[in-house]
Amino acid sequence: MSGATETVSGGIGGWLSYVGGTFAAMPGQYRRALRQHRGSTIFLTVMFVSIILYPAVGHYFIADFSRNVFPLPFPDDTVSTFMMIFAIMAIGLNIVAGFAGLLDLGYVAFYAIGAYTAAFLASPHFGALGINLTFLGHVGPGASGIHLPFWIIAIVAVIVVATFGALLGAPTLRLRGDYLAIVTLGFGEIVPLFFKNLSSVTFSLNLGPINIQLQNENWTGGVQGINPIDPPYIPGLDWVFDARSGPMAVYLGLFLLAIAILVARNLEHSRIGRAWGALREDETAAEMMGVNTVRTKLLAFALGASFAGVAGSFQASYLGASTSDFFDFSISILVLIMVILGGIGNIWGAVLGAFMLTYVDKTLLPYIGQRIGDVAPSLPNPAEYNFLIFGVILVAMMRFRPQGFLPSRQREAELSLHGLQDADAEMGVEAELDNVSIAPHGQAETGPDARDVEVPGEARDL
Repeated sequence: MSGATETVSGGIGGWLSYVGGTFAAMPGQYRRALRQHRGSTIFLTVMFVSIILYPAVGHYFIADFSRNVFPLPFPDDTVSTFMMIFAIMAIGLNIVAGFAGLLDLGYVAFYAIGAYTAAFLASPHFGALGINLTFLGHVGPGASGIHLPFWIIAIVAVIVVATFGALLGAPTLRLRGDYLAIVTLGFGEIVPLFFKNLSSVTFSLNLGPINIQLQNENWTGGVQGINPIDPPYIPGLDWVFDARSGPMAVYLGLFLLAIAILVARNLEHSRIGRAWGALREDETAAEMMGVNTVRTKLLAFALGASFAGVAGSFQASYLGASTSDFFDFSISILVLIMVILGGIGNIWGAVLGAFMLTYVDKTLLPYIGQRIGDVAPSLPNPAEYNFLIFGVILVAMMRFRPQGFLPSRQREAELSLHGLQDADAEMGVEAELDNVSIAPHGQAETGPDARDVEVPGEARDL
């Protein structure tokens, strides 16, 4: 057998060569996709171009028209940025709940840890403790506190939040279903309260030469939180990505979302992704087939949590503040609904669900409420009943399309298989009932031709 052998070098050079080869092959792959699936390829191309152009078009044209001519329910820069933030979180929760099948109701805790990581490393908060460190930060010389660039903070947030994700997963290794959900729910409730109450820490420790004394130290800012937080910044270009930067922050969110999608897709098709699928289907069978369920679960919690860490650090840097009120339990439920509605187990479904629910929650419902207020002020504002509306939508989806808007092919096949099995079982029961009522050939159940009642011990004619 003859064939060519391609040598791939390792290290950074090999990775850059692989990335370059991937980008070089994209035009040919696009032309091939256009020939084979012309309609869907053109649709996806239009969607991709619209997403890329919308931040600029919406900021410079649609927003002015909506303010000065006629109000339109188009998301503004802030809503668009939060669509990216929630999409990153939905991708991370999809890893835990969709790929590995682990129900996590405390996902907001990782979101909070990522936000406070950015607050600690890019604010003057620790200046009162005499800690001053500035490295490529968007501050002037002599600034107090710690000021690191967002790009370093995002990496630190991934490491810190992934560590906490593994710590959460460790005591839940033998838990499944409802018990796992209850433990993660408790973790999600504890962490925001932890950040809220560490505003006046008093501690004393004397162990020989070790003497630690803390008197009313404010570690997390309490109810007021920590502010100001340095915005994302590119040194040399003077590009700032904060709430006043307009579409710039949206494009930074798109960049982070693209990285999240790329990482998630590689994880899905990797060896650990297949192990997650086996764990989701049947944990006992996966363990019997050689899957290390302990490591697989810990990786699912750690890697899924790291996405929330990036989203939290970006949110805190974008808003310039971080308080415990941002991280309510309802955030965990909202992100879980995004994953379920979009299509659990499908990355693009999670992104679609995040975009749709964020738009409905932050743009469409307030818009409808304003229009109702203009016409009939006595009617209730639908924005105040957003979770009621989401609940009704979720119930309708579970009834008519349980696989979500964009289900994964495997998940859709599983639901179809379960439906066929239920139908076969129902048909089997009906057939069994029919067989019970069928009399032997030529003999009726009633009338003069009815068969005699069998007496115990009576011999039968065989």
